[in-house]
Amino acid sequence: MPLDSKASLQRFFTIHELLEAPDLARFYTDVLVHSPTTITVTSERQGLPKRTSNEYAHTLAELGIAEELDSSEDGTPLWRANPVSGQWTSDGTVKLGPAIIAVYGATSVDDNLYRFMDRHGRAALMPAILATLEYLKGEATRRGVSEMLDVPAVEGIAVSQAIEPILVVVKEYDALLNNIDFEVDTHPRTVELGPY
Repeated sequence: MPLDSKASLQRFFTIHELLEAPDLARFYTDVLVHSPTTITVTSERQGLPKRTSNEYAHTLAELGIAEELDSSEDGTPLWRANPVSGQWTSDGTVKLGPAIIAVYGATSVDDNLYRFMDRHGRAALMPAILATLEYLKGEATRRGVSEMLDVPAVEGIAVSQAIEPILVVVKEYDALLNNIDFEVDTHPRTVELGPY
């Protein structure tokens, strides 16, 4: 097997693992956007037990997307996570990266995201992200997001409001979002109240 195929498969399985466990995905995203950070601080930010957080950190290290650094903060080792993304083709091309991982991770702490996923399935999160991106680019209204998703206005508005602060936070870490300009200003309080 060519080396580039092996790396692509590794990314595929890494993303698959993150998309199977929302708390792990949320933990990964928190470490990614706050790197370098300690496991203790991440655990506190995300409301996860310290033991679980340590297990998650070692899982991320085994997956090759996080590492313990040689430096520390107050005697506690610092960790850094690296963005992971990939593109897979079957009936069409699907690009996955930190944005979908972050949104999926937030389903374990955001009721609007959880209800949306519960009603429409995990696969519906990607169209919701893409529709929210259209809103952030200034090319759709929140009602327009609802129409794109073919859901009631209240549901489309709620899911786009839940996704918005996540995309704002992970944008700089997701190569798939690098060339997208957000024309809509997201209030700092909205970001502060988001899961990351």
